[in-house]
Amino acid sequence: MMQDRNTAVSPVVGVMLMLVVTIIIAAVVSAFAGGIGTEQHKTPQVTVAAKSVIQDIQGTTSPDYPWDLTYPDGYTAANGVRFENTGGDTFSLNDIEIQLQTGDTSYTIRPTDKVRASDDPDYKCVLPVGISNGGYFQKVGNTSVSDRMIAPGDMFMLYADGNSKEVTYSGGYGYYGPKISWRPQGAENGFSVYLNTKVQYKIIDLGSGRVMTSGELIVA
Repeated sequence: MMQDRNTAVSPVVGVMLMLVVTIIIAAVVSAFAGGIGTEQHKTPQVTVAAKSVIQDIQGTTSPDYPWDLTYPDGYTAANGVRFENTGGDTFSLNDIEIQLQTGDTSYTIRPTDKVRASDDPDYKCVLPVGISNGGYFQKVGNTSVSDRMIAPGDMFMLYADGNSKEVTYSGGYGYYGPKISWRPQGAENGFSVYLNTKVQYKIIDLGSGRVMTSGELIVA
């Protein structure tokens, strides 16, 4: 009696084909989903030029309390760091944070950080007239607070909300030169940069958490 050796072949081949097709479909769907995710969280690529802007420093500070700042009546100043998008993608000031670093000390300013009131008893702040959105990032030449887009050729400021002249601290802490500083509302600590000091910066995309661009400058 002869046996049919092909009886079980067709079902096995069919199952294998179904598995292969299933694997291919799963791979295509995974690749497609991954592509969409990458596109949604694509980090903007930009080139920027950074320059410190020191308009005026009139703040004075106590030798015992370096954050106890005092300014002349009606005093305002446009001090800080000016960035220019010299090429690359357009991005929103609402979608970035800026990290500053001197030595081993770094500090991050976010678009949600708010400037303290000018009469805050814990930290007097000073900003130029016209900063109406309560934040530290401001488009240069912008006439509309709602316009937060920075295209190639546009500039924006990271305004410093504090400054002080040189001071000799008591208790043997020594002499410190003039500086600009940041201390957002609700922050326990601030960040100072002394004039003629090198500062590293990173502009970070909030959507991806990646660095868009970085560099350094001398605050002077």
